[in-house]
Amino acid sequence: MRVSLLIFSFLLASASFAQGGGNGVFTLPKQASNARQLAWGGSNVSFANRDITSALNNPALINQTALMRPAMNINSQVPGVWSGNAAMGFAYKDWMFSGQFMFIDFGTFDAFDAGGNAQGTTNANETLFGITAAKKINKQVTIGVSSKMSYQVLGPYIGNAVMFDVGALYQSKDSTWSLGGSLRNAGFMITRFNENEKTPLDIQLGLSIKPKHMPFRFNLTFHDLQQRDLTYSQFLKSNNLFDNNNSGFEEEAGFGEKVMRHFSFGGALVLGKNFSILLGYNHQRRMELAPEQRKGVTGMGWGLEFKMSKFNITYGSAALFPGFNMNMFTVSAAIDEFKSK
Repeated sequence: MRVSLLIFSFLLASASFAQGGGNGVFTLPKQASNARQLAWGGSNVSFANRDITSALNNPALINQTALMRPAMNINSQVPGVWSGNAAMGFAYKDWMFSGQFMFIDFGTFDAFDAGGNAQGTTNANETLFGITAAKKINKQVTIGVSSKMSYQVLGPYIGNAVMFDVGALYQSKDSTWSLGGSLRNAGFMITRFNENEKTPLDIQLGLSIKPKHMPFRFNLTFHDLQQRDLTYSQFLKSNNLFDNNNSGFEEEAGFGEKVMRHFSFGGALVLGKNFSILLGYNHQRRMELAPEQRKGVTGMGWGLEFKMSKFNITYGSAALFPGFNMNMFTVSAAIDEFKSK
């Protein structure tokens, strides 16, 4: 327990010198690592299962059930933009390891100079390679660390960076709840676009609860704790409110609203060993992407998880704004199941 408290204190102290999200480059490492996490609001650092790609969010989520189970994800972002990842885990002595690969391809598009003159076509993409090591300190506590190299192409410009993750996971003795924390993407640029870029640091804490004798799982995740205020604009609405002089003014985001921007929720209805229904919500996504007049289900997520033959398949979907969803498929399988008896 002392180990988990020590790591928790380290994560909390790191917030004092961390830069805010959205002020840097290399956003690929902050994306949902699998379909389940996409459906659960975009991230989860407290639920360890058989999906090895969960270690992309918290290196301490590697566990014995995820080893030798290669997993792959494919994600449709917006028309013409695709991303995905793949990972594989194995054990060596008392340590658990994982190798990861991530990519995002923004496609090919027309290029113009500062004067609006056509310059042909160009492309943009980003690639990441990583390795993770984790170890169980005791039956309840697991710690992990990841090292990553990211390479980004933006037309004629190239940048690369080295990043590190540190994470911890505490699981209760009866396995009804778990607490996780992760400091993600701390690092530095090797080749810069200019002198101001920073890696997308993200400090997260999460809690997962699975009540006994109930087919439900609940997850709470608090993200971007290194940045107190996540509002892109301090004002929530405009031209809808009036003061005593009938002059229009804007409603400013209050303390409660700023706290909620750090919050995402995930839930699962477990209908047996081979089928689950996933639901989630991300408040930051809803407030930043939903139009003021017609919010719809922006910020909500949902998905299905099931087993087909020897493959575990998960589908996740997240509403970015009315009429458009981001979709992801996760496929994993145990190598041992394909060996002939």
